[in-house]
Amino acid sequence: MLGFVALAWLAGILSVLMGSCPNDPSDVLFGQYDGNAPGATIAVVRDGAIIYERSFGIANLDTGEKASSQTNYRLASITKTFTGMAIHMLAEKKLLSIGDPVTRFLPELNEVAPKVTLKHLLMHTSGLPEYEKLLPQSDPKAPLKQIVDRDVLAMIKSQKPITEPGKRYRYNNTGYALLALVIERVSKLSYAEFLHRNIFTPVGMASSLVYAKDAKIPNRALGYSATDLRFTNTDQDRTTAVLGDGGVYSSAKDLALWIDALDHHKLIDAKRLAEATSAQVRTDTPGLSYGLGWRVGEERGERVAFHTGTTSGFKNVLLWVPSRRLGVIVLTNRRQGDPLWLGWLLLQRFWDPVQSAVPMPTIAPTPVLPTPILP
Repeated sequence: MLGFVALAWLAGILSVLMGSCPNDPSDVLFGQYDGNAPGATIAVVRDGAIIYERSFGIANLDTGEKASSQTNYRLASITKTFTGMAIHMLAEKKLLSIGDPVTRFLPELNEVAPKVTLKHLLMHTSGLPEYEKLLPQSDPKAPLKQIVDRDVLAMIKSQKPITEPGKRYRYNNTGYALLALVIERVSKLSYAEFLHRNIFTPVGMASSLVYAKDAKIPNRALGYSATDLRFTNTDQDRTTAVLGDGGVYSSAKDLALWIDALDHHKLIDAKRLAEATSAQVRTDTPGLSYGLGWRVGEERGERVAFHTGTTSGFKNVLLWVPSRRLGVIVLTNRRQGDPLWLGWLLLQRFWDPVQSAVPMPTIAPTPVLPTPILP
């Protein structure tokens, strides 16, 4: 399995090789997503504007609808950047502090998490168990029964911590399900309504929304997985109705507005945003840290805040370089592939403004991709 430094190094080598030819890098690397198969949408954002955008393949195999910049993909763990932002916004309004114990808002955890703070949850250092590992074995033939965020709380309140809070980084979806409940109890709004009123609407993300059963999601991509040489619909599983860790749907067009809001500190002040998107704790992956809702890496000595997102049928990445007001979005509606590697390569290719204009030839063969390294 490739480490983060090795991945960036490999992307750098390929960027140099590709930079020596006129071919559009997306045609070379995203050919696997083209044609009559689950697809991808990519966008490069500089100074708040999309300077490069391509879509490949199909958003919905049943209807044949093609992927586009307006296709709404399930973001999976990229949602954590929105959950984190909501917590920071409440902190800026002095409705909470990230140093507060989680039990101030979720007293159900008094016995198992008396020392766990909101910051521990944001940083994945709470020591609480991963809720997905607590789910009983399901019968694949039985009707799908989904859990929601409050079910996570019900499971966790009777579980002993794995480690002391603050002692070790352990990537953990539990923390973000609990943070969604904190947002609801502090704001007196549902998680979905809070994001709609306080993030999506002010930023102009008109098509973005939080998943709800039977909700009408405009331009919705369905998720697929490759099995037995064909793609199977794997759009939903038992955990996809848990919202705080992965419930947002959005498009490349809307996420470009999200990046612009980050560039211009439209939601929280610059100091608080810098803290959220800077290294707070080292992860288990060499060269990679975690902030307060964001993964944190480095390219050419400059900080890169980003988040991957993987769930049943979707695999995505969003990268943001604050110092350059540069962002890269890669959204795909299939479980296979490595958008992080592809996104990092695009980031390197468009690092300097002079690299913004590239020709767009026809699809070329796609190289074998390295092993994915992050959930």
